[in-house]
Amino acid sequence: MRSLSFATRHGITGLPEWWKSHDLGVTCTNIMELSSTVVADVLTPLAVYQLQKPVEQHSKSPEKEDTARGQNLAWNRDDLIRSLTPSVDPKWRIDGVDTDGRRFFALPLFAIDKQPVRIDVWLPPFEEYPLELRSNLKPEEAIYTPRDQLLSLPISKFLLKTLEEWSPTVPGFERDYLEAPFGSRIIIADIAASTRDMTIYLLPDYDIEQNMCSVDQLKKAWCNKVNEEDWPPTIDVSELSFKKQIHEAISLVTLPGQLGDRLVVLKSLLRDQRYMYNEIKTLLSLRPHANLVPRPLFLVTKKAKFGGKRGVAGFVMEYFEGGSLKDLLLRSKAEGAELDMRQKLRFARQLTEVLIHVNQHRFGFYPDLKPDNLVIRSDGKTEEVMDLVLLDLEQRGGWFSWSPPEVLYIEYMEILATWLDYEHGQQKQRATERLQNCLGSWEATSQSTRYKDQDGGFSFAWKALLQERLETNSKRLERAQVFMLGKLLWCLFEGEARLRCGIDHEILQENDAQDAIRFPHFDNTPKHVQDMIRECTRGAPEWEVDEKRGRKTGLTLKGGKLVQTKSISVDEVTDTATRKIARAFWERELEQANAFMDELLSCERPGIDATGCILPEAKRRPLLADILSRLVEFEEVCL
Repeated sequence: MRSLSFATRHGITGLPEWWKSHDLGVTCTNIMELSSTVVADVLTPLAVYQLQKPVEQHSKSPEKEDTARGQNLAWNRDDLIRSLTPSVDPKWRIDGVDTDGRRFFALPLFAIDKQPVRIDVWLPPFEEYPLELRSNLKPEEAIYTPRDQLLSLPISKFLLKTLEEWSPTVPGFERDYLEAPFGSRIIIADIAASTRDMTIYLLPDYDIEQNMCSVDQLKKAWCNKVNEEDWPPTIDVSELSFKKQIHEAISLVTLPGQLGDRLVVLKSLLRDQRYMYNEIKTLLSLRPHANLVPRPLFLVTKKAKFGGKRGVAGFVMEYFEGGSLKDLLLRSKAEGAELDMRQKLRFARQLTEVLIHVNQHRFGFYPDLKPDNLVIRSDGKTEEVMDLVLLDLEQRGGWFSWSPPEVLYIEYMEILATWLDYEHGQQKQRATERLQNCLGSWEATSQSTRYKDQDGGFSFAWKALLQERLETNSKRLERAQVFMLGKLLWCLFEGEARLRCGIDHEILQENDAQDAIRFPHFDNTPKHVQDMIRECTRGAPEWEVDEKRGRKTGLTLKGGKLVQTKSISVDEVTDTATRKIARAFWERELEQANAFMDELLSCERPGIDATGCILPEAKRRPLLADILSRLVEFEEVCL
């Protein structure tokens, strides 16, 4: 076993190639199999260009591994499965996994009740596994398996076994782990049947601490935006006691010195800290509201291991034990206990009220509406009366299937202008010119990890709408949020946690759901609410009956593979057919995006009538106050 801990002490020189490119993925694989490149290959407009590349199989075979490393990799499948039996005296546990299925929130038990250190465990891309090991461990299951079933997966058991065997071999491991810089990583560079044949790093990351902003820096940046009296108290991270990691950004902790054993949330981002700082600013500048997450209880600071700088590592906020609206909808459907109409209308009214509240702030808007970002507050005694609370005010934008077309199509162009490679320089330049001609000030997003204050967050498409509101009192920004509200109301009244329309990350959250209903099909929604949802989502391609303009997804996750929606079995689908469907979808989407850019450009030319259909349709959406009035009326009738 090559056990490597703390590069500065043990002389690590070089990282696995997959880690150097882990953000984007660099290989091309059979897209029926979930892989590290699925985002570029399938889930974004880049798929049009990625799918032109030939299919290559990159999973390592046992024979090649044996030749390359001179190891005897012959192993018995039954012995492997037996070896995954949980330890009777475990030293590690798994709290969760990130959406990519490779970043596990796994930690040694000695880290519990200590100060949070936020060290996650990274596994290599699925296609880097030896073929037979991948077949038996099924690592891709971690992408779509519900959190409460994660520990039953072979890959989870294998990871725990590996960590249990590896960590005792590392001298001073507990000390190194607890003293590592905030946000360091454990990297499992390669996968083998035996832990002794694997290379595992405890890799310190000093950049996260170095890029943190001090409280004084934030106060200076926000001096005209956050009142001095609205700043919360500051505590050191050492005052927190870690309990559980339930999400990439969410740790459950206690604050024994001030809150006793009360569970609260530590929110801290290890990637793109700018979104966390923008959320803090937004929460401190908004007036409180019953359906808005309360302001931070504390700002949490951390002294850097290198240089001694003290920066804001996160903030402490209230913990809502009722879970998210997504959790509630999934649970209600599984139990066959649909929410009653009064509760649905109560949720709908509260959500509309809090969106109105957020938009009353000069820079306030909410661009990431979905059931995941709404949590449930109850009195703790009964679920008969529940309230919604809106959280996650980072203002980074939302998933494709939730975004209004006037935002979505700009984001498509941004992806091409930013991420297309040199082989597609002409298309990259064309997308850049279209953005600059239509929106003037566009430039590629800086990849700097240091925070720089920007009003309205960091989504260019949404900020353009905000600028319109500031300059002309335009209602386009509000109506863009109404679009997302309409889709959320569909989920609420249909009792569905997912839209299942378009192609984006949502596809990977649900396996074998090809028979589930999709937006905008109605089964349970009252007619008057259906009409309102349709008005809110004007311009959605899902409403189009025209074959050319309508959105036909055509892909679903079945048996852990991306296949045609109407496929009877995985075996009947070829990779060529799957690729053809994905490429056709994105070619159609880009055609619509280019038409919308033409529509935007025509609006900028004096004396020329605007052409296109997106902007006129968006203008016909109701405003939030109109929706609230109708919901209150519906609620009164229901009562």
